[in-house]
Amino acid sequence: MTQATAALKVAILLTCRNRRETTLTALRQIALQDPVIQPSIFLFDDASTDGTPEAVGAEFPEVRIVHGDGNAFWNGGLYRVWTVAREAPVAAFLWLNDDVELERDAFVRLAAGWRSMRERCGKELFILASATRGNEGEISYGGMRMTSRRTAFHLAGVEPGEELKPIDTFNGNIVLVPRAVVDRIGLNDPAFHHNLGDIDYGLRATKAGICVLLLPGTLGRCEANEQKRRLSFGSQTLTLREQWRTVNTHRGLPVASWWRLTRRHSGKWWLIHFLGPYRALVRPSLLSFKKERE
Repeated sequence: MTQATAALKVAILLTCRNRRETTLTALRQIALQDPVIQPSIFLFDDASTDGTPEAVGAEFPEVRIVHGDGNAFWNGGLYRVWTVAREAPVAAFLWLNDDVELERDAFVRLAAGWRSMRERCGKELFILASATRGNEGEISYGGMRMTSRRTAFHLAGVEPGEELKPIDTFNGNIVLVPRAVVDRIGLNDPAFHHNLGDIDYGLRATKAGICVLLLPGTLGRCEANEQKRRLSFGSQTLTLREQWRTVNTHRGLPVASWWRLTRRHSGKWWLIHFLGPYRALVRPSLLSFKKERE
């Protein structure tokens, strides 16, 4: 392999908790990828009790496992493992959810996107995000443009095309972040509870003048978690009492996290954007909640 085509050195960052077979499958799929990317794998295990770290250590002894106490959730786990991986001699970091089933040519296409942006920008101040598809071929996760109005914080999904597309932010399922970006804006913000840290990172990058782009097509399959959506804050299948119980959990919209996101990215309308999702908790008649169970 010549210097011009030398493998891109990437630290792959995964988080897991009690999904042993899912996590092992993700690692096996990485091993099957084209060597155009040379991966160093870092896995944050958030106190799994199903034997995940032991199974990973037995089959993939080269994987660096960072152990949590069960309270980190996705965003906290990403921050913890990224803090460790940051010291690795790599050019970029790849966020990868362990429930993503990578396409066989995913690394080839990631490396092609990297080379394209290097040639276009002459530097590495860019982020490459990829969409994923569900079982029916629909886009399940991916890139977004911010289309907020005075009354609401809103992100609109962007359909991937045949070329790189500019976006404002992304879901964190498959995201390639060059080291130069980390040097400019740092890691994901650990103040976010479970979600929203990926949204915040993309918006921070955009504000810093970093090109955030959506790769063509999809690089993997990842079914949208409909069960989680049905049981999450905002779902009309939940009673008002259940909404209150859910709001500050990993299935909710934690007040501190939402405050931080809207305060940081909503400009002068931030307070209206912050209050919007919680209106139903004060005036439940605004939404058609299911009646309380007797």
